[in-house]
Amino acid sequence: MPLISLDCFELHYANGAAVGPISLRVLPGERVGLAGESGCGKTSLIEHLAGLTPLGAICAGKCHAVAARAVGYVPQDPLTSLSPYLTVEEQVFHMAGSRSAAGEWLDLVGLGGQRFRTARPHQLSGGERQRVLIAQAAASKPRLFLADEPAAHLDEETRESVLALLDSAVAATGASLLVASHQESLFPRLGCRVHRMTPPSRVDWPARRAPRHGQAAVVRVEGLSKTYAQRDWLRRARNTLRALDEVSFSIAPGEAVSLAGRSGSGKTTLARCLAAREKWDCGTIEFAAHRRAQLVAQEPSASLNPRQSVRKALAEAVDEPAEELLRELDLPVNILDRLTAGLSEGQRARVGIARSMAAAGAGLLILDESLSALDECAAHAVMNAVAARQERFGLACLLITHDAHVASRVAHRRLRMSGGSLEP
Repeated sequence: MPLISLDCFELHYANGAAVGPISLRVLPGERVGLAGESGCGKTSLIEHLAGLTPLGAICAGKCHAVAARAVGYVPQDPLTSLSPYLTVEEQVFHMAGSRSAAGEWLDLVGLGGQRFRTARPHQLSGGERQRVLIAQAAASKPRLFLADEPAAHLDEETRESVLALLDSAVAATGASLLVASHQESLFPRLGCRVHRMTPPSRVDWPARRAPRHGQAAVVRVEGLSKTYAQRDWLRRARNTLRALDEVSFSIAPGEAVSLAGRSGSGKTTLARCLAAREKWDCGTIEFAAHRRAQLVAQEPSASLNPRQSVRKALAEAVDEPAEELLRELDLPVNILDRLTAGLSEGQRARVGIARSMAAAGAGLLILDESLSALDECAAHAVMNAVAARQERFGLACLLITHDAHVASRVAHRRLRMSGGSLEP
């Protein structure tokens, strides 16, 4: 008997979002990858199979799946999926049933040290939080793993280690795997048969427009340094972490600069300093007159009010017509009166980008891994909209990304950070 059997299955929400019709079977021990454009229903289908369908949803067609208690679920957003009040060990203990079993699974995912077991989610990196979710899912010894974008927001090295751990956890439990992702390169890595929810698409990236180097820089950074203090209560010691070390660069009007580097290299700290969300120790950040920075954070859900409509979310930040902003980023106008919580992760990301892009004007737009939740077509639409505003207003863009393919298509210059410093 298949663990999942869908025949012309459809899922409709009151706000109009839908899945299907889709027909799919997942047999015991089989691995299947769900591919498709952002907003096609991958996350909604995964949540339904995990027993997390919102109240009021209407189902049609046939759907047979194993009971939710036999499912190990790895959700898309680790930060909002883990309790901020529980330690890492406690998060896994509730699924494993004993502290010894929780410790074994944490050892398997590389979080076995005392520092990790007593840490809370906000004290971990994105890759470490993803490991906790995998340990949680595996601790219940499920018959079926459901993974939703397990490698989003991760650098190449961290991504490979997380996928290797997911592969090991699935093999250790003998479970089947259904994984949804727009990063189709992970399907062969996990040995998945691919099921497409939308046809494959081909994107032709346009030629880059030249920046305006003859004008004053939008932002100039000189000798920027930032140190964090870390207190170890067990050893009664105070350690320091050098997040930024004498960072200097500038961005011209209309220029797009990409920034890469391993997780923890200081990229997000730099972005937060540029957006005045973090105080730095020494150095200077100088913006041209009447220019300012707008930061689009990594997690779209963290920057949008889930109880607010898309129309209100856009109106509170900018005066531009909401319909035109949505069209710029290839979003359907009929989502304007939907709550942001009812959108897909990719749609929320584009709404957040639209709001910040318009508010930035002729200033600096900082995209901190904001494209990682998007398929290539959606990322193409975003960067086309940014390029149009660069040509029209002289908007500068700092694109923090691990995707070398996207960076090579849109960036005039490519920078890389390591240990808090820019590499030569």
